[in-house]
Parts: sequence; C-alpha cells; structure tokens
Amino acid sequence: MTKRERICAVIEGKTPDVTPYYIDLTITGKLKMADYYNVMPEQLNHTIGNDLLFLNFTPPEDFIPYHAAPTLFKDEFGVIWDSGKSRSIGDWGLISHPVKDMDLDGYHFPTGLGQGRFKQAAIDAEHDPGCFNLLQMVGLFDVAWHITGMQDFLMSMASDPGFTEKMLDMALSYNLNVIDSIPDYIDGIRFLEDWGSQRGMMMGLDYWIKYLKAPLRKMYEACRKKGCAVFLHSCGDITDVFPEIIEIGVDVVDPIQPEVMDLGFIKTEYGKDIVLFGGIGSQSTIPLGTPEQVLDECRERRALLADGGKFIMGPSGAIPTEAPVENIAALVEFCKAMVVV
Repeated sequence: MTKRERICAVIEGKTPDVTPYYIDLTITGKLKMADYYNVMPEQLNHTIGNDLLFLNFTPPEDFIPYHAAPTLFKDEFGVIWDSGKSRSIGDWGLISHPVKDMDLDGYHFPTGLGQGRFKQAAIDAEHDPGCFNLLQMVGLFDVAWHITGMQDFLMSMASDPGFTEKMLDMALSYNLNVIDSIPDYIDGIRFLEDWGSQRGMMMGLDYWIKYLKAPLRKMYEACRKKGCAVFLHSCGDITDVFPEIIEIGVDVVDPIQPEVMDLGFIKTEYGKDIVLFGGIGSQSTIPLGTPEQVLDECRERRALLADGGKFIMGPSGAIPTEAPVENIAALVEFCKAMVVV
C-alpha cells in the first residue's frame, strides 16, 4: 500500500498493511529532529516516514502583509501573532485580536475568496509525494475567538446569541469559499478548533449543540462534496461530543489525549465509527519519560487502539519542544518498524 492508500483504508474501515502514523512536532522541534537525523527540515517528514502530509493555505496573492516587528505579523482577519512564540509551542502566539468588547462596528470580515492560496501547498506536496495530503484549516469556533478574544466569545455564547451566530456565520462563509477552491490533490481537511479543557468541553455540550453543530455539519458536507475526508483536531477532553461529531460526518479525530480521556472507553464505544488518531502522551511520557517508557506506551496503545483498525498512531498533540530527542526518536523508530496487526 502507498501511504495515501493506507490512510484511505483505515477511514473506510479496512485493515491496512501496517498501522499508519504521523508524528507532530513544533517548528523548533522539527529543526531539532532534522539536526538529529542530519537531514534538511523539508526532508524530515519523509525521513520520519509519516503517512500524512500536513499542508497549509495562505492569504490570497493580493493580500498586503503587515509586520509590526521582526516576528510579529497580522493575518487577513486582522489578528496579530508572534511567530517567535509559535515556533516553540505550536500554533499559539496570539498577541492581539481586532474586535473588542463584542463590537463589530468597522470590522470587515475576510471573504475567503482570492487567487494564489495554494501555491506553497502545491510545492510542498511535490516535494513529498505519495502521502495522504491533508489541508489544515482553522475551524469555526477558533476563527471566531481569534478575532474577538476567547473570554468575550465564550461570554457571547452565554449572553449574546445574535453576536455569536453572526461570528460563526461569517466564519462559515469564509471557510466554505476556501473549501470550494481547494485543488484536486488535497485528500482531506483537518479542521483545527480546540473545544476541550482538561476536564471537559469549554463551552459545555449544550452550547456546542446550540451554536456549532448545524454550521459544522454544513462545513463538513462541503468538504465531502469536494471528495475530501473530514479530520477534526481538538485538544482536551471532548468525550461528550463524540456521538455528535460522528453523526455530522467526522472521519478522523485527534489527538486522543491519554492524560484526560479514557482511551479504552472511547475505543469500545466509538472506535467502530470514527478513526482515532494519536494516543501517545505529549503531556506526560514523551516529554517526561525515558525512551524505554515511550516504547512501552507505544506497544500498549497500539494493542488497545489498533484492534479492529480505524487507528492512526501519533503523539497526542504536537510534541513539546523540550522533549528529549531520544524520546522522540524512540517513537519514530517504533512507528517505522511496525508491522500489520
């Protein structure tokens, strides 16, 4: 099987030739591991052997970038980010949001239209052929709170339905326009939106159903019409929402955090209906354990989660930058040596 065929097989509920995997790293972590393996950073995905290739789209070619300082930049939503921070801690580094106090007066939401969004993605896909090409897109909840600030958006869900629905409608319109323009080489879309805390859903299940379920269904349906699989990324304990995301068409969910979720329960209850992606402790074993403990956990999680298929092995979120390279290498080498279950 090719890497793409392997991922398609687990989504379809078929047994792949080997257990597929993807090892997610921060930008700084990628540089460390490229140095460890003595390869160029752009060669690392191939060197690790990842079955997925994460691709990103950019603002349209007529977008005029704004840089307030060497590492600060403003995106097309008007959000200011510090790329220096995001290099070491994943996609974070939000410095300032444009909408204050839930006041949209004067704010112009981008449309998602425009040419040239996939030029870099095409180059990246050509450099690492054969993988399952997975486009990353920020989901509706995160688009909204990036613009308003987390506190204000959660407050609006409790106190201002009109504002909440308007923000999510505009986020949906933007994402639908981007989805409509994605090229044929994209196999799936991974929607990034963190609904979970360490102790459950941040907004609670009732508010998730009230505000997010219907627009998410529309977005996932648009994804499927383009022939793409639907991947959902949400950190934290989102166990309560599993029946809902299965109903509205999610194919794969990550990162499946062992520190906050009952993986055995999730596999038993939902593992026949959705692909579980992750499972190796990014808050625990990988950064804090030994290489031997990493290997032990890999064996245990594969035995638990790969039974019956519908499993992609990987860390439960981007591996922290401070994790020892020996621990990351142990995970890499275990995955590369896997054979069919």
